[in-house]
Amino acid sequence: MKRRTFIKNIVSASVLSLGGVMAFQYYQQSQLKPVKPDDFDYQFLTEQDRILLEVLVPVFVSGLSLNKLVSLTTIIQNIETAIVRLPHRTQAELRELFELLASIFGRLMLANVWLNWQSASAGSIDQFLGEWRNSSIDLLQVAYKGLHKLIIGSVYAEQNIWQQIGYSGPPAISFSQV
Repeated sequence: MKRRTFIKNIVSASVLSLGGVMAFQYYQQSQLKPVKPDDFDYQFLTEQDRILLEVLVPVFVSGLSLNKLVSLTTIIQNIETAIVRLPHRTQAELRELFELLASIFGRLMLANVWLNWQSASAGSIDQFLGEWRNSSIDLLQVAYKGLHKLIIGSVYAEQNIWQQIGYSGPPAISFSQV
């Protein structure tokens, strides 16, 4: 086989492989199930963001049995409420993060998750979060910490969770002694 033929075959195989991967990824995106509609007025979170959060929240709080105590929809609504109260610069950074994770490129290259978010296993999501948490790249650590604080804070804001985590609630303050 001549060198020219060999190179041509390698390039052709690479292009076909890349095309196959891209076709598979677009097929994966087309298989996303819509989020259950609710009456909440979402100002920041898009449907793609809510799909992502429906997958991330259970992984972040895997030690808690949320289903009996508080719904995933309530937690996502808490996240929305928290984000809307953040400064605009922080909101812009979160928007960039959510858009990056919702994109095929971000999911593949940054999270190393090959299936769409709804089809990905909890193990693969936990692995990508662990890689971000322990990354030598500060930006990935900051992204992980931001998601962690936002999600955990939104879960712990619910009183139904407090007993399970051993929190007796805020202290009672008596204003009569002032």
